[in-house]
Amino acid sequence: MAFILNDRVKVTSTTAGTGVFALGGATAGFETFATGIGGSNTTYYAIAHQSAAEFEVGFGTLDADGDALTRTYIINSSNSDAAVNFSSGTKDVFCTMPASKVGLPFPQEYGSSSAPKVITVKVASKSGSHPYQGQGSGSAYYLDGLESPALRFAGVDSSYKYYYRFDQSDSTNSSHPLRFYLDAAKNNAYTTGVTTNGTAGSSGAYTQIAVDANTPNILYYQCSSHSLMGNHAVTVSNLINGDLTLNSKLKMPDNTSGKILVGDGTSYEEVAISGDASLASNGALTITGGVTQGFVIAMSVAL
Repeated sequence: MAFILNDRVKVTSTTAGTGVFALGGATAGFETFATGIGGSNTTYYAIAHQSAAEFEVGFGTLDADGDALTRTYIINSSNSDAAVNFSSGTKDVFCTMPASKVGLPFPQEYGSSSAPKVITVKVASKSGSHPYQGQGSGSAYYLDGLESPALRFAGVDSSYKYYYRFDQSDSTNSSHPLRFYLDAAKNNAYTTGVTTNGTAGSSGAYTQIAVDANTPNILYYQCSSHSLMGNHAVTVSNLINGDLTLNSKLKMPDNTSGKILVGDGTSYEEVAISGDASLASNGALTITGGVTQGFVIAMSVAL
């Protein structure tokens, strides 16, 4: 099971009531849900009665054959945003993008390991829209039809990672395995939480990443065999990928005057000056007693 959105998915149905909708044939120029979304997957849907003032927009789940739609939950409807008891007659049923999806800031549905967010990958020639146009390979990844877009991942809970599956089953992916890196030049591969299946360009092939608070804040998706085919992805993260540049002061949890930062081999901890030494708020260190020789790992003022 996966969450899928697709264009030009529209069928008719004569189902009435509040239950599961039996999906009929595709409207001319459109695809069926079975073809465009796929059996056992989830999607956003809209149902509109052709001759009555009845409509419903919601999140639905398809059966294994993709020809029956369970109205899992309702987003808005002509029945005060509850399930509509549709009257007899013909209805249009189609895949849609709810206004709330566009209106909320960076909304992202949860994709679990068993139902990941699926991104369809194809490969074609670069155009002027590619960030690395004129550099590296002349080919580009197209994600859900967009040429190498910059992505934003969600996921900050290690117990409920967000899973993103880059589906490379399309034949154009042959010899272009998608992988993740800490830099666009692919000097450092990133493999934590990353799994692969099959060979790019063959049925069932994909690269999947599980995202949580320790996923680097910037990752690059690139072809392991060719250069600069992809772009980058960002996420809210506890892990900074690269140097940290501050335009203001560094403030620690305890900013008591007279403390220093000491490296203990794994982290820097705030430690108070004591004994025969004192540290002024301007950073001046005064030693009134003897000095014991030793190795200072790191020291800075915490004001």
